[in-house]
Amino acid sequence: MADVNRDRFNQRVGVLKKKADPNVRVVRRVQEDGLVVDVAQTKSAARSLLPIKGLIATGIIFLAFKSFLLAELGETEYLERIDGMKTGSAMEVAAAFLLDMDPATQAIANTLKTFLN
Repeated sequence: MADVNRDRFNQRVGVLKKKADPNVRVVRRVQEDGLVVDVAQTKSAARSLLPIKGLIATGIIFLAFKSFLLAELGETEYLERIDGMKTGSAMEVAAAFLLDMDPATQAIANTLKTFLN
């Protein structure tokens, strides 16, 4: 006959071994009753393939950079510089495509002009 206490002990030892593994990340979770429990996650489950928050932050910073340039240089000077980049090397053409004006950039630049002047 199997000993229930021995099975529970072996189960707890297995959980401790899993938490001690360097390839496992331990995360604290709050259960419905308010008890804080350590949950082991493998590294593959802990990370996502695309860092969504980082990509969104990079996009917002890039949009703010474009808007600041547009507000500082003015629309005609900005478009002249972009047109100059369109006739350059492949990297310049790619940068010109990314830096080209869009409605969001214009709206943010109009708002920034009030603060810059």
